[in-house]
Amino acid sequence: MDYLRARFLQELNDEGDIFIRGLSWSRQQILETMDPTANEEVFAEWVDQEKTAAKDRVRDFLAANGCLDRFRTLTELVRNGSVVPFIGAGMSVSSGFKPWGDFLLSLLPDAPQIVGKVSDLLAQSSYEEAAQAVYDEIGADIFSEEVSSRLGSHRSNFHGPIQILPFVFKHEVLTTNFDYVLSNVYRGAGLPFVREYCGAGLGDAPKRLATEPHCLLRLHGEADSDHGRVLTKAEYEAAYADSSTLPALLQRIVGTKSLLFLGCSLQSDRTFAALVALKSAENVAGPRHYAFLSQPAEEHRTARRTFLAAGGVHPVYY
Repeated sequence: MDYLRARFLQELNDEGDIFIRGLSWSRQQILETMDPTANEEVFAEWVDQEKTAAKDRVRDFLAANGCLDRFRTLTELVRNGSVVPFIGAGMSVSSGFKPWGDFLLSLLPDAPQIVGKVSDLLAQSSYEEAAQAVYDEIGADIFSEEVSSRLGSHRSNFHGPIQILPFVFKHEVLTTNFDYVLSNVYRGAGLPFVREYCGAGLGDAPKRLATEPHCLLRLHGEADSDHGRVLTKAEYEAAYADSSTLPALLQRIVGTKSLLFLGCSLQSDRTFAALVALKSAENVAGPRHYAFLSQPAEEHRTARRTFLAAGGVHPVYY
């Protein structure tokens, strides 16, 4: 509700301050001071109107781009508790965190000599190699300090649509993010995670989720610790080896529930490759997965759909 209230207040105050003989008040101040009851009534009415308008916009857009029936199927799966959200870096951008490419480049103020090399790797979507180049240039200690300083638990801010997640998904949540936005969002909503698993602890997660389902699984580690971190090429190779924890963990979860990717680009990365491998090894058809993704150009839709289908992922375009 904080997300909606923030939008309401912004819209209310965007209409301009009230000026009387050189003094000014925001419309929010006037409404809250003069009639708190009316303020809540106006807010409740605005929420109802916004929900109705949003549903109409979404329905019309999804009907036009051919995703409406898929969205309705996904909605029913969510209602049944059969969907696990998989949260990527895009969901943290509205909270002030940089997209991965910009983040890696921001680590190079003292190493301008490799900015061009890293930029070229990012342009080729070679994120692992770009992170490895940064790591090799600035060294392990500086790399870890920068990650912790920029993404660590001392940064407690959260904003934007990610605030809606606690009211939709109340069981396990998967993320590849290093920041603590999800932890803060769920705590702020009065629904703190019972446990957060990362690194070696991920191996215990599947058997404990049955009795403690409301947990955060940090697949690539966390900013405040080097242990279990998956960011550089060497770290990815260790984490996604055939006998490692991450592919096995994905197999356990994918076998029972659908994943919904939010804030994920879903390009040729290791996580998606693991899904492709799991799907190709299936003896019995597993659950379908879904992703909210930016709508591609019309001439690229067939190729994009085919690529995603290899991992059992089906897009809902926005």
